[in-house]
Amino acid sequence: MVQKRKYSAILIGSALIVQIITACSATPANTASTGTPAATGTSGNKAEAAPTGDKVTLRVMDWADSEKPYREKFIKDFEAKYPNIKIEYTLMSVDQFQNTITTAIKSGDAPDLFPIPGNMSLSMAVKGEWYQPLDAYLDDAFKSQFIDGVFVEGSTVLNGKVYSIPALSSVPSTLVYYNKQLFRDAGLNPDNPPKTYTEFREAAKKITEAGKGKAYGIIEGGKQIGRWKLAAMDWSALGGSGLNQQSPISLATHDANYDSKAVVDVMNLFKGMKDDGSFHPKTMSISAPEARALFGEGQAGFILQGEWSIGVWKRDNPNLDFGVMMPPVPDDGQKGYLPKSTIGAWIGMSKTSKHPKEAAIYLKEYFSKEYQSVLVKAGDRFSILKDVNESSSEIPQFKQYYDIVQKSSRLIPNPQIRNPELTSVYGNYKDVQPGVGDILQGVVAGAIKDPTAPLKQYSDLVNKALDTAITKAKSEGAKVDKNDFIFSNWSPDKNYCEQDYKSIK
Repeated sequence: MVQKRKYSAILIGSALIVQIITACSATPANTASTGTPAATGTSGNKAEAAPTGDKVTLRVMDWADSEKPYREKFIKDFEAKYPNIKIEYTLMSVDQFQNTITTAIKSGDAPDLFPIPGNMSLSMAVKGEWYQPLDAYLDDAFKSQFIDGVFVEGSTVLNGKVYSIPALSSVPSTLVYYNKQLFRDAGLNPDNPPKTYTEFREAAKKITEAGKGKAYGIIEGGKQIGRWKLAAMDWSALGGSGLNQQSPISLATHDANYDSKAVVDVMNLFKGMKDDGSFHPKTMSISAPEARALFGEGQAGFILQGEWSIGVWKRDNPNLDFGVMMPPVPDDGQKGYLPKSTIGAWIGMSKTSKHPKEAAIYLKEYFSKEYQSVLVKAGDRFSILKDVNESSSEIPQFKQYYDIVQKSSRLIPNPQIRNPELTSVYGNYKDVQPGVGDILQGVVAGAIKDPTAPLKQYSDLVNKALDTAITKAKSEGAKVDKNDFIFSNWSPDKNYCEQDYKSIK
Protein backbone atom coordinates (compact mmCIF):
# COMPACT_ATOMS: atom_id res chain seq x y z
CA MET A 1 0.00 0.00 0.00
CA VAL A 2 1.23 3.48 -0.84
CA GLN A 3 0.94 5.94 1.98
CA LYS A 4 0.39 9.64 1.31
CA ARG A 5 3.62 11.33 2.18
CA LYS A 6 3.82 13.89 4.97
CA TYR A 7 6.17 16.85 5.05
CA SER A 8 8.87 16.26 7.62
CA ALA A 9 9.86 19.26 9.68
CA ILE A 10 13.26 17.82 10.17
CA LEU A 11 15.09 15.92 7.45
CA ILE A 12 17.33 13.10 8.73
CA GLY A 13 20.01 10.52 7.55
CA SER A 14 21.05 12.60 4.97
CA ALA A 15 21.36 15.90 5.81
CA LEU A 16 21.33 18.38 8.83
CA ILE A 17 23.54 19.84 11.54
CA VAL A 18 23.24 19.72 15.30
CA GLN A 19 24.01 23.26 16.39
CA ILE A 20 22.90 23.35 19.98
CA ILE A 21 20.27 25.92 20.77
CA THR A 22 21.71 26.76 24.16
CA ALA A 23 25.14 27.66 22.84
CA CYS A 24 24.66 28.68 19.17
CA SER A 25 28.28 27.76 18.52
CA ALA A 26 30.17 24.69 17.47
CA THR A 27 33.39 23.21 18.76
CA PRO A 28 35.95 22.46 16.04
CA ALA A 29 37.04 18.89 15.67
CA ASN A 30 40.60 18.47 16.85
CA THR A 31 43.12 15.85 15.99
CA ALA A 32 43.49 12.98 18.40
CA SER A 33 43.61 9.30 17.75
CA THR A 34 41.65 6.58 19.45
CA GLY A 35 41.82 2.86 19.09
CA THR A 36 39.19 0.68 17.46
CA PRO A 37 37.61 -1.20 20.34
CA ALA A 38 34.87 -3.69 20.39
CA ALA A 39 31.46 -2.78 21.75
CA THR A 40 32.46 -2.48 25.37
CA GLY A 41 29.63 -0.68 27.09
CA THR A 42 28.40 2.87 27.33
CA SER A 43 30.67 5.52 28.76
CA GLY A 44 29.01 7.17 31.73
CA ASN A 45 26.90 4.07 32.37
CA LYS A 46 27.65 0.83 34.04
CA ALA A 47 28.02 -1.85 31.40
CA GLU A 48 24.84 -3.82 31.00
CA ALA A 49 24.94 -7.33 32.36
CA ALA A 50 24.34 -9.83 29.61
CA PRO A 51 20.74 -11.06 29.96
CA THR A 52 20.25 -14.71 30.65
CA GLY A 53 17.59 -17.03 29.33
CA ASP A 54 16.46 -18.06 25.89
CA LYS A 55 18.27 -16.62 22.89
CA VAL A 56 16.37 -13.78 21.23
CA THR A 57 16.67 -12.27 17.77
CA LEU A 58 16.75 -8.48 17.71
CA ARG A 59 15.80 -7.03 14.33
CA VAL A 60 17.40 -3.74 13.28
CA MET A 61 16.76 -1.96 9.99
CA ASP A 62 18.16 1.30 8.57
CA TRP A 63 19.92 2.90 5.57
CA ALA A 64 23.37 3.69 7.05
CA ASP A 65 25.30 2.27 4.08
CA SER A 66 28.50 4.24 4.71
CA GLU A 67 28.70 2.66 8.15
CA LYS A 68 28.38 -0.92 6.93
CA PRO A 69 31.89 -2.28 7.70
CA TYR A 70 31.97 -0.70 11.15
CA ARG A 71 28.46 -1.88 11.94
CA GLU A 72 29.36 -5.43 10.93
CA LYS A 73 32.20 -5.43 13.44
CA PHE A 74 29.98 -3.78 16.04
CA ILE A 75 27.38 -6.51 15.65
CA LYS A 76 30.01 -9.25 15.84
CA ASP A 77 31.41 -7.76 19.05
CA PHE A 78 27.93 -7.18 20.45
CA GLU A 79 26.88 -10.80 19.92
CA ALA A 80 30.10 -11.97 21.56
CA LYS A 81 29.38 -9.82 24.59
CA TYR A 82 25.68 -10.76 24.74
CA PRO A 83 25.60 -14.36 23.45
CA ASN A 84 21.88 -14.76 23.99
CA ILE A 85 21.09 -11.83 21.63
CA LYS A 86 21.35 -12.37 17.89
CA ILE A 87 21.23 -9.24 15.72
CA GLU A 88 19.36 -9.47 12.43
CA TYR A 89 20.48 -6.33 10.62
CA THR A 90 18.90 -5.19 7.35
CA LEU A 91 20.56 -2.42 5.36
CA MET A 92 18.59 -0.63 2.64
CA SER A 93 18.74 2.53 0.57
CA VAL A 94 16.63 5.43 1.81
CA ASP A 95 13.98 4.94 -0.87
CA GLN A 96 13.77 1.19 -0.29
CA PHE A 97 13.42 1.75 3.43
CA GLN A 98 10.55 4.22 3.14
CA ASN A 99 8.46 1.72 1.21
CA THR A 100 9.50 -1.36 3.19
CA ILE A 101 8.96 0.00 6.69
CA THR A 102 5.43 1.20 5.96
CA THR A 103 4.48 -2.23 4.65
CA ALA A 104 6.16 -3.98 7.59
CA ILE A 105 4.32 -1.88 10.16
CA LYS A 106 0.94 -2.32 8.51
CA SER A 107 1.46 -6.08 8.37
CA GLY A 108 2.48 -6.22 12.04
CA ASP A 109 6.03 -7.25 11.19
CA ALA A 110 8.04 -4.16 12.18
CA PRO A 111 11.68 -4.59 13.25
CA ASP A 112 12.56 -3.87 16.88
CA LEU A 113 14.65 -0.81 16.05
CA PHE A 114 14.30 1.38 12.97
CA PRO A 115 14.64 5.07 12.00
CA ILE A 116 11.86 7.39 11.02
CA PRO A 117 11.74 7.87 7.22
CA GLY A 118 12.44 11.30 5.83
CA ASN A 119 8.91 11.70 4.48
CA MET A 120 7.29 11.56 7.92
CA SER A 121 7.39 13.68 11.08
CA LEU A 122 7.93 12.07 14.47
CA SER A 123 4.53 13.27 15.63
CA MET A 124 2.88 11.45 12.73
CA ALA A 125 4.85 8.27 13.44
CA VAL A 126 3.93 8.32 17.13
CA LYS A 127 0.30 9.08 16.28
CA GLY A 128 0.35 6.04 14.00
CA GLU A 129 1.74 3.95 16.88
CA TRP A 130 5.05 3.22 15.17
CA TYR A 131 7.17 3.85 18.27
CA GLN A 132 7.09 3.48 22.04
CA PRO A 133 8.72 5.86 24.57
CA LEU A 134 12.32 5.06 25.47
CA ASP A 135 12.32 6.61 28.95
CA ALA A 136 11.67 3.35 30.81
CA TYR A 137 14.80 1.78 29.31
CA LEU A 138 17.33 4.62 29.06
CA ASP A 139 18.53 6.13 32.32
CA ASP A 140 19.76 9.66 33.03
CA ALA A 141 23.40 8.57 33.02
CA PHE A 142 23.00 7.44 29.42
CA LYS A 143 21.19 10.58 28.32
CA SER A 144 23.73 12.84 30.03
CA GLN A 145 26.39 11.73 27.53
CA PHE A 146 24.75 13.64 24.68
CA ILE A 147 25.41 17.24 23.74
CA ASP A 148 22.75 19.82 24.51
CA GLY A 149 19.90 19.98 22.03
CA VAL A 150 19.56 16.23 21.42
CA PHE A 151 16.40 15.68 23.44
CA VAL A 152 14.10 18.56 22.50
CA GLU A 153 10.31 18.78 22.65
CA GLY A 154 8.83 18.62 19.16
CA SER A 155 11.97 17.08 17.69
CA THR A 156 12.95 13.86 19.48
CA VAL A 157 10.60 14.35 22.44
CA LEU A 158 6.81 14.46 22.40
CA ASN A 159 4.73 15.38 25.45
CA GLY A 160 7.81 15.05 27.61
CA LYS A 161 8.65 11.53 26.46
CA VAL A 162 11.73 10.53 24.46
CA TYR A 163 10.81 8.59 21.33
CA SER A 164 13.94 8.77 19.23
CA ILE A 165 17.71 9.26 19.28
CA PRO A 166 19.40 11.14 16.42
CA ALA A 167 21.97 9.32 14.30
CA LEU A 168 24.65 11.95 14.29
CA SER A 169 25.64 15.54 14.77
CA SER A 170 24.90 16.11 11.14
CA VAL A 171 25.93 18.99 8.96
CA PRO A 172 24.48 20.19 5.63
CA SER A 173 25.04 17.41 3.14
CA THR A 174 25.18 19.60 0.04
CA LEU A 175 28.82 20.62 0.08
CA VAL A 176 30.78 19.70 -3.04
CA TYR A 177 33.63 17.22 -3.38
CA TYR A 178 35.97 17.62 -6.32
CA ASN A 179 38.60 15.40 -7.91
CA LYS A 180 41.92 17.24 -7.85
CA GLN A 181 43.55 15.07 -10.52
CA LEU A 182 40.69 15.69 -12.95
CA PHE A 183 41.10 19.40 -12.21
CA ARG A 184 44.75 19.20 -13.22
CA ASP A 185 43.93 17.18 -16.35
CA ALA A 186 41.45 19.91 -17.38
CA GLY A 187 43.92 22.74 -16.73
CA LEU A 188 42.10 23.84 -13.55
CA ASN A 189 43.76 24.84 -10.30
CA PRO A 190 42.75 22.37 -7.53
CA ASP A 191 43.79 24.94 -4.93
CA ASN A 192 41.23 27.40 -6.28
CA PRO A 193 37.91 25.60 -6.84
CA PRO A 194 35.05 27.49 -8.52
CA LYS A 195 33.08 29.96 -6.43
CA THR A 196 30.23 31.12 -8.68
CA TYR A 197 27.60 29.39 -10.81
CA THR A 198 29.36 30.38 -14.04
CA GLU A 199 32.75 29.18 -12.79
CA PHE A 200 31.21 25.91 -11.58
CA ARG A 201 29.48 25.22 -14.90
CA GLU A 202 32.63 26.07 -16.85
CA ALA A 203 34.78 23.80 -14.68
CA ALA A 204 32.35 20.90 -15.15
CA LYS A 205 32.41 21.46 -18.89
CA LYS A 206 36.21 21.54 -19.06
CA ILE A 207 36.50 18.33 -17.01
CA THR A 208 34.01 16.62 -19.33
CA GLU A 209 35.91 17.69 -22.43
CA ALA A 210 39.25 16.60 -20.99
CA GLY A 211 37.75 13.30 -19.84
CA LYS A 212 36.90 12.25 -23.42
CA GLY A 213 34.19 9.85 -22.33
CA LYS A 214 36.08 8.42 -19.36
CA ALA A 215 35.31 11.20 -16.89
CA TYR A 216 32.54 13.79 -16.66
CA GLY A 217 32.06 17.06 -14.90
CA ILE A 218 29.54 15.97 -12.31
CA ILE A 219 27.69 12.89 -11.08
CA GLU A 220 24.69 12.51 -8.78
CA GLY A 221 22.47 9.76 -7.44
CA GLY A 222 19.67 10.73 -9.78
CA LYS A 223 17.17 8.14 -8.60
CA GLN A 224 16.94 9.69 -5.13
CA ILE A 225 14.50 12.60 -5.10
CA GLY A 226 15.70 13.65 -1.66
CA ARG A 227 19.16 14.48 -2.95
CA TRP A 228 17.73 16.77 -5.66
CA LYS A 229 15.46 18.42 -3.08
CA LEU A 230 18.38 19.15 -0.76
CA ALA A 231 20.42 20.64 -3.59
CA ALA A 232 17.60 22.93 -4.70
CA MET A 233 16.75 24.15 -1.20
CA ASP A 234 20.22 24.50 0.29
CA TRP A 235 21.86 26.07 -2.73
CA SER A 236 18.96 28.48 -3.22
CA ALA A 237 19.32 29.50 0.44
CA LEU A 238 22.80 30.78 -0.45
CA GLY A 239 20.99 32.92 -3.02
CA GLY A 240 18.62 34.31 -0.39
CA SER A 241 15.54 32.08 -0.80
CA GLY A 242 15.15 31.48 2.93
CA LEU A 243 14.02 27.91 2.23
CA ASN A 244 14.92 25.13 4.63
CA GLN A 245 13.96 21.63 5.74
CA GLN A 246 12.20 22.68 8.96
CA SER A 247 9.31 24.58 7.42
CA PRO A 248 7.26 24.39 4.22
CA ILE A 249 7.63 28.16 3.78
CA SER A 250 10.50 30.59 3.43
CA LEU A 251 12.03 32.42 6.37
CA ALA A 252 12.66 35.36 4.05
CA THR A 253 9.26 35.83 2.37
CA HIS A 254 6.93 33.97 4.80
CA ASP A 255 5.40 31.95 2.00
CA ALA A 256 6.31 29.05 -0.28
CA ASN A 257 8.58 30.91 -2.70
CA TYR A 258 9.88 27.89 -4.60
CA ASP A 259 9.46 29.89 -7.80
CA SER A 260 11.76 32.67 -6.58
CA LYS A 261 14.75 33.79 -8.61
CA ALA A 262 17.10 32.04 -6.18
CA VAL A 263 15.49 28.63 -6.85
CA VAL A 264 15.10 29.17 -10.59
CA ASP A 265 18.78 30.13 -10.82
CA VAL A 266 19.79 26.82 -9.21
CA MET A 267 17.55 24.94 -11.62
CA ASN A 268 19.05 26.77 -14.58
CA LEU A 269 22.59 26.04 -13.37
CA PHE A 270 21.84 22.31 -13.37
CA LYS A 271 20.01 22.62 -16.71
CA GLY A 272 23.06 24.33 -18.17
CA MET A 273 25.34 21.52 -17.05
CA LYS A 274 22.89 19.03 -18.49
CA ASP A 275 22.85 20.91 -21.82
CA ASP A 276 26.67 20.95 -21.80
CA GLY A 277 26.75 17.17 -21.43
CA SER A 278 28.58 17.52 -18.13
CA PHE A 279 26.50 15.04 -16.16
CA HIS A 280 27.78 11.48 -16.04
CA PRO A 281 25.52 9.40 -18.35
CA LYS A 282 24.58 7.04 -15.50
CA THR A 283 23.39 9.85 -13.24
CA MET A 284 19.65 9.36 -13.68
CA SER A 285 19.72 5.58 -13.21
CA ILE A 286 21.80 5.28 -10.04
CA SER A 287 21.48 5.88 -6.30
CA ALA A 288 23.65 8.19 -4.21
CA PRO A 289 25.93 5.35 -2.97
CA GLU A 290 26.43 4.20 -6.56
CA ALA A 291 27.29 7.75 -7.63
CA ARG A 292 29.71 8.03 -4.73
CA ALA A 293 31.44 4.82 -5.85
CA LEU A 294 31.87 6.08 -9.43
CA PHE A 295 33.25 9.37 -8.15
CA GLY A 296 35.69 7.35 -6.07
CA GLU A 297 36.84 5.62 -9.24
CA GLY A 298 37.67 8.98 -10.84
CA GLN A 299 34.73 9.13 -13.24
CA ALA A 300 33.49 12.59 -12.25
CA GLY A 301 34.92 15.93 -11.21
CA PHE A 302 32.14 16.97 -8.80
CA ILE A 303 29.59 15.34 -6.53
CA LEU A 304 27.23 16.68 -3.84
CA GLN A 305 27.43 14.50 -0.75
CA GLY A 306 27.61 14.55 3.04
CA GLU A 307 30.57 14.06 5.33
CA TRP A 308 29.96 10.31 5.52
CA SER A 309 31.48 9.91 2.04
CA ILE A 310 34.93 10.83 3.29
CA GLY A 311 35.41 7.66 5.30
CA VAL A 312 34.11 5.51 2.45
CA TRP A 313 36.61 6.95 -0.04
CA LYS A 314 39.48 6.73 2.41
CA ARG A 315 38.66 3.05 2.86
CA ASP A 316 37.65 2.02 -0.68
CA ASN A 317 39.63 4.52 -2.79
CA PRO A 318 42.77 5.36 -0.82
CA ASN A 319 44.48 6.89 -3.85
CA LEU A 320 41.63 9.30 -4.60
CA ASP A 321 42.96 12.87 -4.44
CA PHE A 322 39.92 14.97 -3.54
CA GLY A 323 39.02 18.24 -1.91
CA VAL A 324 35.93 19.80 -0.32
CA MET A 325 34.38 23.13 -1.33
CA MET A 326 31.30 25.07 -0.35
CA PRO A 327 28.53 25.15 -2.98
CA PRO A 328 28.92 27.83 -5.64
CA VAL A 329 26.97 31.05 -5.19
CA PRO A 330 25.06 33.16 -7.74
CA ASP A 331 27.17 35.29 -10.04
CA ASP A 332 25.80 38.45 -8.40
CA GLY A 333 26.94 37.32 -4.97
CA GLN A 334 25.98 35.33 -1.88
CA LYS A 335 22.76 36.51 -0.19
CA GLY A 336 22.30 33.86 2.46
CA TYR A 337 23.82 30.86 4.18
CA LEU A 338 23.31 27.12 4.18
CA PRO A 339 20.54 26.38 6.70
CA LYS A 340 21.59 24.41 9.77
CA SER A 341 18.63 22.61 11.26
CA THR A 342 18.16 21.69 14.88
CA ILE A 343 18.59 18.06 15.69
CA GLY A 344 16.07 15.60 14.29
CA ALA A 345 14.71 12.20 15.16
CA TRP A 346 16.33 9.05 13.80
CA ILE A 347 16.13 5.63 15.43
CA GLY A 348 13.29 4.52 17.67
CA MET A 349 11.93 1.36 19.28
CA SER A 350 8.94 -0.33 17.68
CA LYS A 351 5.65 -0.10 19.53
CA THR A 352 5.27 -3.84 19.01
CA SER A 353 8.80 -4.91 19.99
CA LYS A 354 8.81 -8.07 22.11
CA HIS A 355 12.39 -7.42 23.23
CA PRO A 356 12.53 -3.83 24.52
CA LYS A 357 15.22 -4.53 27.13
CA GLU A 358 17.51 -6.10 24.55
CA ALA A 359 16.77 -3.23 22.15
CA ALA A 360 17.77 -0.75 24.86
CA ILE A 361 21.06 -2.60 25.38
CA TYR A 362 21.72 -2.32 21.65
CA LEU A 363 21.08 1.45 21.77
CA LYS A 364 23.40 1.89 24.74
CA GLU A 365 26.20 0.01 23.03
CA TYR A 366 25.63 1.77 19.70
CA PHE A 367 25.74 5.20 21.34
CA SER A 368 28.75 4.37 23.48
CA LYS A 369 31.79 6.63 23.23
CA GLU A 370 33.82 3.58 22.19
CA TYR A 371 31.76 2.90 19.07
CA GLN A 372 31.00 6.52 18.20
CA SER A 373 34.73 7.28 18.33
CA VAL A 374 35.31 4.59 15.72
CA LEU A 375 32.84 6.29 13.36
CA VAL A 376 34.33 9.75 13.84
CA LYS A 377 37.90 8.51 13.41
CA ALA A 378 36.84 6.71 10.23
CA GLY A 379 35.37 9.90 8.80
CA ASP A 380 31.83 8.56 8.79
CA ARG A 381 30.08 11.24 10.87
CA PHE A 382 30.22 13.89 13.54
CA SER A 383 28.95 12.36 16.77
CA ILE A 384 26.25 13.71 19.10
CA LEU A 385 28.18 12.53 22.17
CA LYS A 386 30.13 15.04 24.22
CA ASP A 387 33.85 15.36 23.46
CA VAL A 388 33.96 12.55 20.87
CA ASN A 389 34.45 14.80 17.83
CA GLU A 390 37.25 16.68 19.57
CA SER A 391 39.10 13.53 20.57
CA SER A 392 38.63 11.36 17.48
CA SER A 393 38.60 13.40 14.27
CA GLU A 394 41.85 13.09 12.30
CA ILE A 395 41.16 12.91 8.52
CA PRO A 396 42.13 16.25 6.83
CA GLN A 397 39.08 16.39 4.54
CA PHE A 398 36.84 15.65 7.52
CA LYS A 399 38.16 18.69 9.34
CA GLN A 400 37.95 20.72 6.13
CA TYR A 401 34.28 19.79 5.74
CA TYR A 402 33.59 20.87 9.30
CA ASP A 403 35.40 24.19 8.87
CA ILE A 404 33.53 25.02 5.66
CA VAL A 405 30.21 24.31 7.38
CA GLN A 406 31.05 26.73 10.19
CA LYS A 407 31.76 29.50 7.67
CA SER A 408 28.98 28.84 5.18
CA SER A 409 25.98 27.87 7.35
CA ARG A 410 23.82 29.38 10.08
CA LEU A 411 21.42 27.83 12.59
CA ILE A 412 17.82 28.51 11.60
CA PRO A 413 14.70 28.72 13.78
CA ASN A 414 12.59 25.62 14.31
CA PRO A 415 8.84 26.36 14.40
CA GLN A 416 8.17 23.30 16.56
CA ILE A 417 10.54 24.54 19.26
CA ARG A 418 8.71 27.86 19.28
CA ASN A 419 5.34 26.10 19.51
CA PRO A 420 5.37 22.32 20.20
CA GLU A 421 1.68 22.15 19.26
CA LEU A 422 2.73 22.56 15.64
CA THR A 423 3.35 18.81 15.64
CA SER A 424 -0.37 18.59 14.88
CA VAL A 425 0.08 20.83 11.82
CA TYR A 426 2.96 18.73 10.50
CA GLY A 427 0.95 15.59 11.17
CA ASN A 428 -1.91 16.94 9.04
CA TYR A 429 0.27 18.39 6.30
CA LYS A 430 -0.06 16.49 3.01
CA ASP A 431 3.13 16.80 1.00
CA VAL A 432 2.62 18.16 -2.50
CA GLN A 433 3.78 16.15 -5.50
CA PRO A 434 5.65 16.69 -7.70
CA GLY A 435 7.92 18.53 -5.30
CA VAL A 436 10.96 20.70 -5.79
CA GLY A 437 13.18 17.60 -5.88
CA ASP A 438 11.05 15.99 -8.56
CA ILE A 439 11.22 19.18 -10.60
CA LEU A 440 15.02 19.42 -10.43
CA GLN A 441 15.25 15.74 -11.29
CA GLY A 442 13.03 16.39 -14.32
CA VAL A 443 15.25 19.29 -15.39
CA VAL A 444 18.41 17.18 -15.31
CA ALA A 445 16.63 14.30 -17.04
CA GLY A 446 15.58 16.68 -19.82
CA ALA A 447 11.86 16.14 -19.19
CA ILE A 448 11.35 19.73 -17.99
CA LYS A 449 12.65 22.46 -20.27
CA ASP A 450 11.55 25.43 -18.16
CA PRO A 451 11.09 24.92 -14.41
CA THR A 452 9.33 28.25 -13.81
CA ALA A 453 5.72 27.09 -14.31
CA PRO A 454 5.94 23.86 -12.28
CA LEU A 455 7.74 25.73 -9.48
CA LYS A 456 4.97 28.35 -9.38
CA GLN A 457 2.32 25.64 -9.27
CA TYR A 458 4.18 23.83 -6.50
CA SER A 459 4.50 27.03 -4.46
CA ASP A 460 0.78 27.74 -4.70
CA LEU A 461 -0.13 24.20 -3.67
CA VAL A 462 2.28 24.24 -0.70
CA ASN A 463 0.73 27.47 0.59
CA LYS A 464 -2.73 25.93 0.33
CA ALA A 465 -1.62 22.65 1.93
CA LEU A 466 -0.14 24.50 4.91
CA ASP A 467 -3.29 26.58 5.39
CA THR A 468 -5.39 23.42 5.28
CA ALA A 469 -3.14 21.66 7.81
CA ILE A 470 -3.33 24.63 10.18
CA THR A 471 -7.12 24.74 9.92
CA LYS A 472 -7.43 21.04 10.62
CA ALA A 473 -5.01 21.22 13.56
CA LYS A 474 -7.11 24.03 15.05
CA SER A 475 -10.24 21.94 14.67
CA GLU A 476 -8.51 19.22 16.68
CA GLY A 477 -7.84 21.65 19.51
CA ALA A 478 -4.26 22.70 18.76
CA LYS A 479 -3.35 26.29 19.54
CA VAL A 480 -1.54 27.10 16.31
CA ASP A 481 -1.37 29.89 13.80
CA LYS A 482 0.39 30.78 10.56
CA ASN A 483 2.42 33.30 12.56
CA ASP A 484 4.13 30.37 14.32
CA PHE A 485 6.08 29.88 11.09
CA ILE A 486 7.09 33.55 10.81
CA PHE A 487 10.23 34.69 12.62
CA SER A 488 10.45 38.47 12.36
CA ASN A 489 13.74 38.52 14.29
CA TRP A 490 15.48 36.05 11.98
CA SER A 491 18.55 37.27 10.11
CA PRO A 492 20.14 35.08 7.41
CA ASP A 493 23.67 35.89 8.57
CA LYS A 494 23.22 34.98 12.25
CA ASN A 495 22.59 31.82 14.25
CA TYR A 496 19.10 31.69 15.71
CA CYS A 497 19.66 31.11 19.43
CA GLU A 498 17.71 30.40 22.57
CA GLN A 499 17.36 34.08 23.39
CA ASP A 500 15.83 34.67 19.96
CA TYR A 501 12.99 32.25 20.73
CA LYS A 502 12.37 34.08 24.00
CA SER A 503 12.39 37.53 22.44
CA ILE A 504 9.85 36.66 19.75
CA LYS A 505 7.21 35.35 22.17
